[in-house]
Amino acid sequence: TNESSVARGFLLVFLSRLPDVDNGLHQDVLTKLLQPLILSLLDDVCLAPLQSGASIMTGTEDYSRRIRAWQSLCLLYRFVTSDIASEVCGKVFECMKQNLHGQIRFFIEVFTIQCSQRHPSVFGRKFTDEIQRSDISLQYISSLMIIGGNLLVGKYKEGFHSQFNDGESGINLKQVVSGIIPWLSSTQGFSRAIAQLLVYELIPLVMHNGHDEDQWFLQNLFQFLESNPEMKRLRKKQLKLFDRYNVDEVCTPEGLLGIGVDNGDEPDPQYIVDVVKKCLEEVYLESHRKEAPMWKQVEELMRSQAEAAAPTLVGPDDDGLVNFQRKIIPLDALDLALEESREQRLRNAFGRKRQSLVICASLVDKVPNLAGLARTAEIFSVDRLVIPDKNVCRMDNFKSISVSAEEWIQIEECKEDVSTTFDS
Repeated sequence: TNESSVARGFLLVFLSRLPDVDNGLHQDVLTKLLQPLILSLLDDVCLAPLQSGASIMTGTEDYSRRIRAWQSLCLLYRFVTSDIASEVCGKVFECMKQNLHGQIRFFIEVFTIQCSQRHPSVFGRKFTDEIQRSDISLQYISSLMIIGGNLLVGKYKEGFHSQFNDGESGINLKQVVSGIIPWLSSTQGFSRAIAQLLVYELIPLVMHNGHDEDQWFLQNLFQFLESNPEMKRLRKKQLKLFDRYNVDEVCTPEGLLGIGVDNGDEPDPQYIVDVVKKCLEEVYLESHRKEAPMWKQVEELMRSQAEAAAPTLVGPDDDGLVNFQRKIIPLDALDLALEESREQRLRNAFGRKRQSLVICASLVDKVPNLAGLARTAEIFSVDRLVIPDKNVCRMDNFKSISVSAEEWIQIEECKEDVSTTFDS
């Protein structure tokens, strides 16, 4: 409600105005209020069993409680001292194993990055242990890659690299590299992309001598990553992304409350997974632009013409400079390409014509059931599928069942409360 939102806003501002632990904060406030609050949020909300089973839906009460709890923790990271760092670390990495939406994982990763900078030995050792596991989910490895990218190659690397040595901390970069290298062959493009960046940046740090015969495989791997043109383009885009990734801006009331909201009025931050996926698409298009089919070239031409027709800062005298190079597509090829594109939209993956049938599943809240319906709808060539939340199409457990069916059918969104009102 609006009343509770105002109260929550005042509470966030109050927590942000408290002094740091080493700057005048009373010990009782730390040990009797703030630290119990941190542990309570982790135990009672973040680690609580998912009410919907294996996953949660956006807009539900469970979703709202979890994302707001993690937002609050992003303000409370300053009060995670060495007394509770190990306990908090174990709980946070346990939360990452849950099947959660990217919006929630965004705040989990921000909180973990901040705590890792304050307690690099504790969180660094846990990160090293987890990155070497082979039984973790794709969502979990995605979060680990994002955290590693920020701490090891991003803007926070300078203050973190010194902890990875053979000293008392017991962590070293060789273990990290050995855990990341297997993910170079991951079926998930996002994890594979960041793994390439991490391996490329860390290999020079673990090689004591460029001519060491025991490290020949690292030399060959580094040379391949360095010389491959597609990987160079992707690496350049990712480095810019991690250099601009600023978790400090998020961990303020202004940063938290300034994030845009979704249809359920919950925070909807730009998740780094989506940004890297876009980078992958751009690199692919850049490297295969000449191989694109005719209909794709037509589509790009029409888009560029629409952009050219929009108001710009270019004056009328510069029109010749703007359009000095334009690919001319014959009219008959243009008609055939447009017709091919239209026919493609009317058929499914098997080439069957779509049926005049709409499946309304707006009251179904189980992700596996929605994925199964999507697969069934694609097989029987239905016209469209209506579900309560289109964001579930990006979840790993949905994709594993639907087998890319969501890319071949039209999926529309109708919230459960709207559907219930209409039925009544």
